[in-house]
Amino acid sequence: MKRIKDLRTRHGGVQSISQDASIEDAVHKLLEADVSSLAVYDGEKLVGIFTKNDVVRCCAGHPDGFRKVKVAQHMKRNPYTASIDDNLDDVIEVMVAKGFRHVPIVDSGRVVGMVTPIDILDHQKGLLAGQHEELIRYIREG
Repeated sequence: MKRIKDLRTRHGGVQSISQDASIEDAVHKLLEADVSSLAVYDGEKLVGIFTKNDVVRCCAGHPDGFRKVKVAQHMKRNPYTASIDDNLDDVIEVMVAKGFRHVPIVDSGRVVGMVTPIDILDHQKGLLAGQHEELIRYIREG
C-alpha cells in the first residue's frame, strides 16, 4: 500500500501566505514560485488554500481592481488535508470525488507538501512503467 510520503512531488517546498495579504501579493508569489496554490496561514495555523482559480474568481468579483482585496476573502477555508502516512489511494479517491486539485500534506501540524493532479499522474506513470517492464520480462522468460 502506497502512502502519501511515497509520492514524488515536483515542488521544492510549499509556498505560503498570510490570510491578511493582498490578492496582488498572492499573484506575485504564485508567479515567482511558479506554483498553482498557496497554503494560507493565520499566524502558525493553516486556515485555507489559495489557488490560481481563486485569482480568476476574485477578478470576476472585483472588476474595478483587486489590489487591496485580502486573500481571506477568496481562499478556500479549512481545506481537506492529508497526512504523510495516509493511504495514497484514499487521498486520490477524495480528490476525485470532491473535485480537489490541491491537497496540503501535513506532518506534525505543518504543511510539508501539496498533492496535485500532476503528482498523481507522475506516480501513476511510474506504476505503469513498472508493470510494463514486468509484463515484458514475463513474456520473454515465459
